[in-house]
Amino acid sequence: MRRPRWRKMTWVLIVWCVLMAAWIIGAITAADPASNCAHDAYRSACEAGSSAGTGIGVVALWFIWFFGFVILSLIWFMSRPKGRICPACGETVKRGRTVCPKCRYDFAAAVGHEPAAP
Repeated sequence: MRRPRWRKMTWVLIVWCVLMAAWIIGAITAADPASNCAHDAYRSACEAGSSAGTGIGVVALWFIWFFGFVILSLIWFMSRPKGRICPACGETVKRGRTVCPKCRYDFAAAVGHEPAAP
């Protein structure tokens, strides 16, 4: 079975999501209000403030993740290939064409059915 080849932008999206997920998980696990406020006179207020700051930071990271994902997804969508590769000669064939203009390879015959009548 042939494995599909992913485009570069697909890999960029995957890496973006993995990095942002790791950053958010790291921010959540690194936040320890008890150790940050160990020597503070107003310990409960300090822990509450530290927890609120962690929450605000995580929400800010989530927004960065979301907007970055939207922008990268738009780039992925706009940079999609404009055709397909001919298996016989390797030439790019525009979408909608059923015959390669260079080597006359018939895509419809290779699939086993006739193209629709115009």
